[in-house]
Amino acid sequence: MTLELWQLFGVAVAYLAVLFLIAWLTERGFLPEGIARHPLTCALSLGVYATSWSFYGSVGFAHDAGFNFLTIYLGVTIAFLLAPVLLDPILRLVREYQLTSVADLFAFRYPGRLTGLVVTLFMLFGILPYLSLQIRALIQSVEVLTREPAHDFLALVFCAMLIVFSILFGARHISPREKHSGLVVAIAFESAVKLLALLAVGLFAVFGVFGGFGEMENWAARNPEALASLYEPITAGPWLSLTLLAFAAGFLLPRQFHMAFTENLDPQGLRTAGWLFPLFLLALNLPIIPILWARPSTRTSSSSASHWITRRHGCRS
Repeated sequence: MTLELWQLFGVAVAYLAVLFLIAWLTERGFLPEGIARHPLTCALSLGVYATSWSFYGSVGFAHDAGFNFLTIYLGVTIAFLLAPVLLDPILRLVREYQLTSVADLFAFRYPGRLTGLVVTLFMLFGILPYLSLQIRALIQSVEVLTREPAHDFLALVFCAMLIVFSILFGARHISPREKHSGLVVAIAFESAVKLLALLAVGLFAVFGVFGGFGEMENWAARNPEALASLYEPITAGPWLSLTLLAFAAGFLLPRQFHMAFTENLDPQGLRTAGWLFPLFLLALNLPIIPILWARPSTRTSSSSASHWITRRHGCRS
């Protein structure tokens, strides 16, 4: 099925409009305050950790590095399971001393004129390539779905809409004591959409391609090399290094720090997220292997597109 560019653009605009509406309704008090402060909302807002990696990188990484792809989520899971001794103390510092960023945290811990500047520049140069990958993933997704080259103007429009959203619901309050409940609820909603979308693709892979879980198990039994290719890279792969990197990313990535600490509306929410957010990551990873195995099991054009996406983004998202 090939979609027209205007159809995709309309869906994207409508989706962003829904996010704007949710944030606006929350900021204006039309949605109950309990929704923004609910532990489930806090846990889902932390789902900002999962970006295009969840849709492209995880499947491609699983293809190239087997079960090593789980390290990207295992490290974060360990960090949040240690929330009482790791995250709660950071949250207390952030709330008591009104710290708003990783640079503030390091400048507080290691006082000096250059500390904040060095950390800020480090984060800036580290995140720019990552942001460019997100935009490129969006544009290339459009190319796959429309089977036509996408114009760079789409990327510009996409960035402009995100900038407007950030200004309206993320950067218009100057005081660090001001919380952006609309931003928290909107991102929590987006995380729920990401999870449901990935689970839907996984269910399609299981039931639409294999014909059910039993048939998928039979396929795996007939193709033992598929399972072996998942286990083999673990012995030689850099699983420990990747786990440590993901552990640090769980609370030091700028977006993670912002949602976990700066925008935290209730300390109890972070404590609950210590076990609820790992469950979210687990659910997010359940469809990865069925999607990976479904790719060579079908000869439809959609599987060819999936193969193209996986190979193109696997090592870069």
